[in-house]
Amino acid sequence: MKSSMGAWSSAKPTYPLAKPENSLSLGENAVPADSALLEPYFAKIREDRGSLILNVHLPFCPSRCFSCDRVAVVEHQPEALERYVTNLDRELAIVADAVGTGRELARVHFGGGSPNHLSELAIATIFSSVSRHFLVGNDTQIAMELNPRRTSRAQLNFLKGLGIGHVKLEVRDVDATVQREIGRVQSLELLEDVISIAHGVNFDSISMDYLIGLPGQTVESSEQSIQAMISLDPDSLVCLPFHRRESAFPHQIAVDTQQLPSLADRLAMFNTVSEGLTSSGYEWVGLNLFAKPDNELAVAHREGDLSLNVLGYGTEAEASVIGIGLGALSEMSGLVVQNQVDPALWHRAVESSVVSAASAVFSDDNEILRRKVLRGLICRQRIPAAQLTASQREDWLTPLVGQGFAEETDGEYFLTEAGRSVLPHIWTDSSPAFRAV
Repeated sequence: MKSSMGAWSSAKPTYPLAKPENSLSLGENAVPADSALLEPYFAKIREDRGSLILNVHLPFCPSRCFSCDRVAVVEHQPEALERYVTNLDRELAIVADAVGTGRELARVHFGGGSPNHLSELAIATIFSSVSRHFLVGNDTQIAMELNPRRTSRAQLNFLKGLGIGHVKLEVRDVDATVQREIGRVQSLELLEDVISIAHGVNFDSISMDYLIGLPGQTVESSEQSIQAMISLDPDSLVCLPFHRRESAFPHQIAVDTQQLPSLADRLAMFNTVSEGLTSSGYEWVGLNLFAKPDNELAVAHREGDLSLNVLGYGTEAEASVIGIGLGALSEMSGLVVQNQVDPALWHRAVESSVVSAASAVFSDDNEILRRKVLRGLICRQRIPAAQLTASQREDWLTPLVGQGFAEETDGEYFLTEAGRSVLPHIWTDSSPAFRAV
């Protein structure tokens, strides 16, 4: 069993490699990555012409809260922001050339940081760059993460006009005590205004996040928070565990460990969240997403089409995720890659017209299949035993059965109630870099 979704196993390269110095997230199996290392994977994408997802990372924030576990930069200088936008266009050109210029995109995801910290001109320029190097069609799903404290009616109308259909509000928690502990104060009234405007703008979907394990959280505050968030009427809410990692994110040293809830409290909080949402009409999707019945992810879950990658849940099975920008993650068959997380090194790579990849984790065919099986179990809560060999069942699913997280009935493995309650705490994570079995 792996302790986190980010603990990728790896097929070791045939030549010795030193551990990369600038990897925040890929763990002990990470090795340095460069253009030569990635070329066979890009070539396969060129040949297969499979579905592509673009993961565009806009790392800038007006300030950094203590719960942040992203590659983020606090920046206000126009020159620095303009240089990033310019080099983002360069990287898009480099990657488009590597995977095939003009390739149609199934989805474009703009993550952060706080993507809406950028000006409207900068965002429009980035959209233009994406459209110049890739094909953004009528069926391309476009999503953006938003910092509610940086959002306005004018901005939401602007984003909708650009073609963004899906927005995710980075909320964390609505409890005032918890917000003060993590340095991210945003009143419930502010959130009510933002989501009311967003509903009026008529986005295809509006989602939120709720983190469990933040300092100052209690079972009682969690119950009150989730009821308040339900009153905001989001289309979906993802519930993620927070883990303090001061070695990777030094600013998290400010998180008071004495104020962190125990594992028992975390489990009780998740039970409170799941009961509150499901009793309010939301469907429990995958391990830790709750969505209205007509939400596309809820529909995909019911129809068996739900998928999972480093960006979270989606409907694009077998799609390759291509990361663009500082610290962005890519996921291709057998490979997970993180771009440079140091701004100076990222700029240097892109301005030298080379791929900015810094670290990677390889997987052999057995590990690729293992991840597919476990993700299938996460997305559908069941796996037919006939799809697996005896040794695969023994290695991958018997441990889950032994722990009470799964059971075998009528030729299928099912997640038990205990599995659905406990596994979200060890198989999911608030950081995008730790979200792959």
